[in-house]
Amino acid sequence: MSLTGLLCDMPLLPWLRRTAAKVPLILVSNREPFVHHRTGDGLLVSAPAGGLTSALQPVMAQSGGTWVAWGSGSGDFDVTDPLDGVMVPPDDPRYRLRRLRLSACDLLGFYTETANRAIWPLCHSQLTRFVYDAAHWHTYRKVNERFAAAAIAEAKGRSAVCWVQDYQLALVPQFLRRVKSIFVHQFWHIPWPSPDILRVFPEARRLVAGLLGNHLLGFQTGNDVRNFLASVRRLFRDAVVEPAKGLVRLHGRRTAVRAFPISIDAEAFRAQAAHPDTEARAAELRARFLPGGGTLLLGVDRADYTKGIPRRLLAFERLLMDHPRLHGKVTLLQVAVPSRSEVPEYQAFEAEIAERVEALNLRHAQGPWVPVYLVRESLTQAEVTACYRAADICLVTPLQDGMNLVAKEYVASQEGKAGVLVLSRFAGAARELREAELVNPYDTGAMAAAILKAIETPEEERARRMAALRRRVHRHTIGDWMTDIFEEVERLRPRA
Repeated sequence: MSLTGLLCDMPLLPWLRRTAAKVPLILVSNREPFVHHRTGDGLLVSAPAGGLTSALQPVMAQSGGTWVAWGSGSGDFDVTDPLDGVMVPPDDPRYRLRRLRLSACDLLGFYTETANRAIWPLCHSQLTRFVYDAAHWHTYRKVNERFAAAAIAEAKGRSAVCWVQDYQLALVPQFLRRVKSIFVHQFWHIPWPSPDILRVFPEARRLVAGLLGNHLLGFQTGNDVRNFLASVRRLFRDAVVEPAKGLVRLHGRRTAVRAFPISIDAEAFRAQAAHPDTEARAAELRARFLPGGGTLLLGVDRADYTKGIPRRLLAFERLLMDHPRLHGKVTLLQVAVPSRSEVPEYQAFEAEIAERVEALNLRHAQGPWVPVYLVRESLTQAEVTACYRAADICLVTPLQDGMNLVAKEYVASQEGKAGVLVLSRFAGAARELREAELVNPYDTGAMAAAILKAIETPEEERARRMAALRRRVHRHTIGDWMTDIFEEVERLRPRA
């Protein structure tokens, strides 16, 4: 189905139906939904892979608003108007994409250093990977101010709703809040740390002050909300914090803080999984990775140190060492999509994964059987869904994660199957997917035992638990997530 067809098939969100024609929606995100590249054959336009941009597309297409983002493509500004805007999608223009021009210096300080070497590890409690530099923080602030200025320009002095996305843009709300006609809300997709971890960051007070520029601030889980409110209390003695109401009052401003657990388009994954081409590809994958039959384990992750891949490999090797009878009968397919390769820690981490897999295979491979297959490239959604259908067990074992949609995607793709989800207790999804086999990813022995239990669980029990998980995933979808957020926006906006 074409992108345009998908957009047309999405149900219209009630908030958009009631409000968007009168109050424009301006979405502010580091990432853009379409990228123009220069090639030898002219300009090529592509839609970057990623669940977030795909999930936000229907909202923007239905609202006819504006998406403000960094123009990352080599040909991005070949197609923009004098105000750096272009109508998208290319095949059926529905909304405006306003692109920001960021220099290499901007990207280094704003994105690589502050967002991904300071805020990201801090929020995932990986303090040994935390790197801070005051000059880079200054760049982060200036770039955030430019994102805010672009959004204000797009509002054109009208009443508007501005939806800011994630940790790269934590300071945008405080700049937007200066314009009284703009309602500001933000969704923070990653975990929020405890106050004791947050205090490591020299700019913690300024970071929190930036987020308190929001009228509405959304997190993945109730635990994130509690941590944020505790952080406000610790950093701002004059703040009035009401945990029961999820409310902060500071310097004459109110910020409502809520949990909105993100989800997926469960029906789209179910339909893709049921397609004959998907089933055929799943059978091919099983024949390739399990030539003698057996159990296929699957990991699908970005090559990020928070995803727990090295500990997963240790647990899998522990399983093979403790249970030699499984040799030749169980294989792990690990998809590790390259991520943030410009960041030194990520370069080293990708190399570490490859070295660990090679060493494990050298120790345990026998004849045609290879214990671990490592895929180090991005896969299409159709190919990932085929992997979900092929796998008997999916290992989702991050050290910490805001939600982790791979867990939900696997469940939604298991229609008619009896797969087992092994899930980290420290993923936000664990709060919803309680029928999964929950594990502590730091305890590799217990993780190995959980994998063995998943292998040996009777099919009837596996089918019962997977059916319960599917009901949960279909009960709360990406559409429900957006509806919950925008209904809260509508409730709060008259009081803003």
